[in-house]
Amino acid sequence: MIPRNNGIARIILIFALAAVAVAAGLGVFMLKGKTSHEPVKLPTSEIALGEFIVNLADVNDVRYLKTDIVLEIEGNAPSGEGDAGGKGDPRIRDAIIEVMSSKRFAELAGPRGKDSLKQDIIAAVNQRMKEDGIKVKEVYFNAFAMQ
Repeated sequence: MIPRNNGIARIILIFALAAVAVAAGLGVFMLKGKTSHEPVKLPTSEIALGEFIVNLADVNDVRYLKTDIVLEIEGNAPSGEGDAGGKGDPRIRDAIIEVMSSKRFAELAGPRGKDSLKQDIIAAVNQRMKEDGIKVKEVYFNAFAMQ
């Protein structure tokens, strides 16, 4: 116990407590810096879906889009990916056809047309395949022609 009239002992006690608090803070800071906050990266793979030809949504004109698509996915490739011709899971192809056939020529021909289409394809396929643990990270067009 520290005597009440001893001011020097109180000052020493205050400095000792401050030193312990600083040391504890530095220890926490050092340990926190060593832990990784980066998300765990799952393996990615590519699925070559092949060629798509769809009519576009233009009402007054007959327009079509012909493209060849490859998806970069995170997680295991769907079971249909290994079928003949590498055409992929029919649910993925159906989702892509729905998205592409809902677009108009002017939407796709604009400066952000292809980027917008890629984002819509990613959203549609991810929605359709979320129960299977498949997530599309990127869409690549190997060919893209409209008429």
